[in-house]
Amino acid sequence: MIKWIQLFAIILLVNVGYSQNFVSNVSKVGTSSAPFLTVPIGPRAISMGGAFVAVSDDASALYWNPSGITRLDRNEFVAIHSKWIAGINHDFGAIVFQLGSSGTLGLSIISITMDEMEVRTELLPEGTGEFFSANDMAIGATYAKNLTDRFSIGFTGKYIFQKIWHAQASGFAMDFGTLFKTDLFNGMRIGAVITNFGQDMKIGPCHLIFNSDYQQTS
Repeated sequence: MIKWIQLFAIILLVNVGYSQNFVSNVSKVGTSSAPFLTVPIGPRAISMGGAFVAVSDDASALYWNPSGITRLDRNEFVAIHSKWIAGINHDFGAIVFQLGSSGTLGLSIISITMDEMEVRTELLPEGTGEFFSANDMAIGATYAKNLTDRFSIGFTGKYIFQKIWHAQASGFAMDFGTLFKTDLFNGMRIGAVITNFGQDMKIGPCHLIFNSDYQQTS
């Protein structure tokens, strides 16, 4: 009877998750902060279509589900570099420390960098001779713990920084995740996570540049 109740709960969670995912896919362009945080991490997770929240069994769990690092049986380090189009570089680094019965600690960093670009204006569409760059970065600290031999929780606090030319923004956000191992289907695991919950960020201020000129007449 208990297994049937668990199975019903799983079906309910899957349906709720699907409906929430459908709604969340409706994005409002230009209204979100730090969109680089939604870029998926790790070739294994990406090849699974991002269905990694309930797996989360390596150091990339710091991105997908912070509670997953409790399932690691040793300290672990990972570094990932991805080169995108238009000279964009996406980097991720993470390290996990096992603290025994005290829990598990993790540190992570996500970085987006790109090549310099020439400043262009309406008056000088071919370029002003100046160059600018843009970069994004998020640094996170994670703590996770097994509450039972089946259930674990994890929290991540992260500092987020964005900069483009003279404008910049920074803020803080949190992730919260859980992981539960069931008796169904040879130990099926259920994961849930809330990511990037935090304050709004606004890019600014921009530097105002005033140019003046004069002509002397005789």
